[in-house]
Amino acid sequence: MAVALTQSVTRTMRRIIFYQAMIVTAFVLVLLTVKGVKSAGSALTGGMAYWLPTLIFTCSVATCAGAHRVKRFMLTFFAGEVCKLVLCGMLFILAILYLPVQLVDAVFGLLAAIVAFWVASVVCLCRRGT
Repeated sequence: MAVALTQSVTRTMRRIIFYQAMIVTAFVLVLLTVKGVKSAGSALTGGMAYWLPTLIFTCSVATCAGAHRVKRFMLTFFAGEVCKLVLCGMLFILAILYLPVQLVDAVFGLLAAIVAFWVASVVCLCRRGT
């Protein structure tokens, strides 16, 4: 039972990360056609500042999924979420400071990644029926 739960959680998390990346990519492609390369690159930078920490977070949480490890899972989840947010903030600030990005488009890319995560999560969880 615990192995099936772990595999199910891991599969769902992979889908969420994949869908999030596809939504951010679609947003960047729309910006590329509407506003050009600089805006699209800035949005991609902002989106990656959230997507990469989310990828790390989901990988760490997936390793702790299982019915007999609830306490460890919850600890990993909350610690991972804090680390994800701190890393996201640091990556975004470093991108703004050291890369030639447009701030507004980078913020929109970041917001697109955040919204994409929640949309992908809801879609994946509704498909599972949970």
